[in-house]
Amino acid sequence: MSELKSAPAIRLRDLLRLRRGGWSLAFVIGAATLLAVVALLAISGWFITAAAAAGVASMALLGFDYFRPAALIRLCAIVRTVGRYGERLASHHAALGLLKDLRCRLFDALGRRTPGAAQISTATGSAATMHRLVTDIDQLDRFVLSALLPWGWAGLLSLAVMGALAWLDPTLLLAAMPGLLMAWLGLPLLTLWQGSRLARYDAELGEARREALVEPLAAITPLLLWGRWGDVHRRVAEHDRRCLDHQERQRRLASLVGALQQVALGMSIVSVLWWGVSRLSESGLSVALLLAVVMVLLGLGEILAPLAVSFVSLGASLAARDRLNALVADPRGVSASTPAVAGTPSSPLSLELDGISARIPGALNGPEGVSLKLRAGEVLCVRGPSGCGKSTLLQVLAGELAPSAGECRLNDRKLNEWRLNEVIGYLPQQWDLFDMSLAANLRLGNGEASDDMLWQMLDELALGEWVRRLPQGLDTPLGEYGAAVSGGQARRIALARLLLARRPLLLLDEPLVGLDAVCHERVLAAVRRRQGDGPLVVVSHVPLDLPGLRLRELWLSAEGRPVKAGGTRASQR
Repeated sequence: MSELKSAPAIRLRDLLRLRRGGWSLAFVIGAATLLAVVALLAISGWFITAAAAAGVASMALLGFDYFRPAALIRLCAIVRTVGRYGERLASHHAALGLLKDLRCRLFDALGRRTPGAAQISTATGSAATMHRLVTDIDQLDRFVLSALLPWGWAGLLSLAVMGALAWLDPTLLLAAMPGLLMAWLGLPLLTLWQGSRLARYDAELGEARREALVEPLAAITPLLLWGRWGDVHRRVAEHDRRCLDHQERQRRLASLVGALQQVALGMSIVSVLWWGVSRLSESGLSVALLLAVVMVLLGLGEILAPLAVSFVSLGASLAARDRLNALVADPRGVSASTPAVAGTPSSPLSLELDGISARIPGALNGPEGVSLKLRAGEVLCVRGPSGCGKSTLLQVLAGELAPSAGECRLNDRKLNEWRLNEVIGYLPQQWDLFDMSLAANLRLGNGEASDDMLWQMLDELALGEWVRRLPQGLDTPLGEYGAAVSGGQARRIALARLLLARRPLLLLDEPLVGLDAVCHERVLAAVRRRQGDGPLVVVSHVPLDLPGLRLRELWLSAEGRPVKAGGTRASQR
């Protein structure tokens, strides 16, 4: 992982370097497969023609060798079949490994730059953020699979065919070269710039379509009740129409390039036949060998065809790379006009909200006019009905959502004037666990944590006994998105990772859901003990019940307005 952490920015050449062995194996197997395909066509064409000629000349029939050409044909067929399957296995294994590396790399880079430390919020209401972390990462493997490897195979096979033609008769090479070079290099390179531009624009249209669809889903019930879902449907349909029209333009361009490639190869075949027939009596070239050359050129059509659409994969990969690099460099979309940060605030911390109002784009409700001051050592429990804006308020405090009104201050300075990556820890309702071991997931919060530190944290969060019963212990793989563990266990693992990062200001969204009374108390005590005297903000439907807790409560109405704000009190049993 050190190689990944050293350079957060994504470069397309890194996509090949990160899984060099896997991609090399895929290229070798694919090249052998395509060579077998071309050789199968050439040998078959030569064999059928030579056998027919031998049959016509009955005297030569007895001396014609049927066995070795037939064996070569069977060998090429076997290599072609096994190679296609092997290439799929090798390339997909490399692609999946690459996606895993990229997700870990991006998560680590974002974790070092965002207040969430090791938590990337998937509930922010920002379709762009989710798109960059999921779709864009998945898009990057197309650069190698659909752009780089096809060009490598096409170049290797084209050079091999030109070498074979030169060996048979240099005149055949001269006859075939103009059309072959046009099909291999000329046409694809001429459309590369225009095609890449179209592919980049297609990515923008696709993102706009996803935003138009995903963002209103959080408010689908109110939109249906108020009869406004039709407006959303029309807006999504318009985005969809524009996206489909643009994709049709891309398909037409790719079809045009592919058709012109076939025309160019057809010109090569005509030229080869023209020159070849005229030299049958002047050189050792036979009708069977001439037909083999024609079959080879026909086989190149299948190999060169992917180049006609490679610009789509290249443009999409470039767009994904640029968006991800922008996200890593500026994860919250801060503009150049953002005030310069003043450094890290010193303890004790005090958090003040002055008339804060905010709303996720497309949402009907959000916090309205929230004002309070939270001092060091105090705990604020935000409560209210579902959909009133509790999670939105946490996003504002985490710096992930700009308020529409009011100010949020930390130690009497605006929140965006501080460098918060080592101060704020944010646990959203939706968290990210990766297809790595339990220990590796926890160490995303603190890469220097020892096994003893991990066990201590797990014991404090009532997970230690469960982990000790697992056959692999800390090395237990959690599966993609934590699929191997229950929801409650995954939530506490994500909380453990956040506590290992040691952030003095914690923002926790429903950390106690699904816990019994004993686990509830142990988890809350562990959070308070690990955090020290920093302010703690918790969104919870479950009452916070811990002896000696300096607790304040903020109740929001269904519309997001404060209806009750309790003063500081010590929690009683």
